Amino acid sequence: MRFFSFLPLLGLTTSVALMTSCEGSNAPEIHTVYEVYRVEGTVDKTVAEMSVEGMMCEIGCVAKVRKELLEVPGVASATINFEKDRQLNMAIVEYDAAVVQAEALVAKVTAIGDGAYPVHRMAVTHHGEAAMSP
Repeated sequence: MRFFSFLPLLGLTTSVALMTSCEGSNAPEIHTVYEVYRVEGTVDKTVAEMSVEGMMCEIGCVAKVRKELLEVPGVASATINFEKDRQLNMAIVEYDAAVVQAEALVAKVTAIGDGAYPVHRMAVTHHGEAAMSP
């Protein structure tokens, strides 16, 4: 995926776009963060961090959410930062944004157990390496 930043600064720059859900919808907010090192470069990896509710144990809930995420085409890895008694736990998913959209990851998690694991918020970060100059 080719990425062109509108920010003319060299060094680490960040551009944030907020996508909010339509009124009356239960869809979570999705924040997209682009990290680039030059004006022009490519996106090398995309990482989504999702706040997921409803996971109560590592053996059942966490394993199921992780397994379902890993079955999505384009997902390279899925890690769950789980702590018992915490209302929201974090699912960290590295994926190919050219193959799967962030909304599909949310849909996959919320479909488990007929909505047993609602996603409250998601932040998506696209990481890119510096464009090589001659």
